[in-house]
Amino acid sequence: MEELGYSESRMLFYANGEVSQEVWDVLLYQYLSGNAISDRRLLMKAHGESDYDTKQMLHEKYYGETSQMLLNHIEEFLASLDKLSTKAYDRYRELDDHPRLPLILKHNEFVKQSFLAVRQMYFGY
Repeated sequence: MEELGYSESRMLFYANGEVSQEVWDVLLYQYLSGNAISDRRLLMKAHGESDYDTKQMLHEKYYGETSQMLLNHIEEFLASLDKLSTKAYDRYRELDDHPRLPLILKHNEFVKQSFLAVRQMYFGY
């Protein structure tokens, strides 16, 4: 992420199911770093020169791999979120001890729905 000059605040999944271009760029960079160093150099050159066509060509070439990485992230995150929410529901009876719990659960549900929307948009389920 830092190599591309991005911050965490630009790694976005939108509620409508879209994923920011920065997420795709980081996924591509991560994949290329372990599998195709020459294409990683090409990506970095294209990124530095704002060469959209070359970046797009690389995204298309490796879409299968980066989309699988995205799906893995979604599935792992949803499982983690479900586990945390279940733990929170188990403690919901102790609201006096956890006054922010309803807000946390609402936030978790919003995040979950955003991730589900991304999964639906890109993977159809």
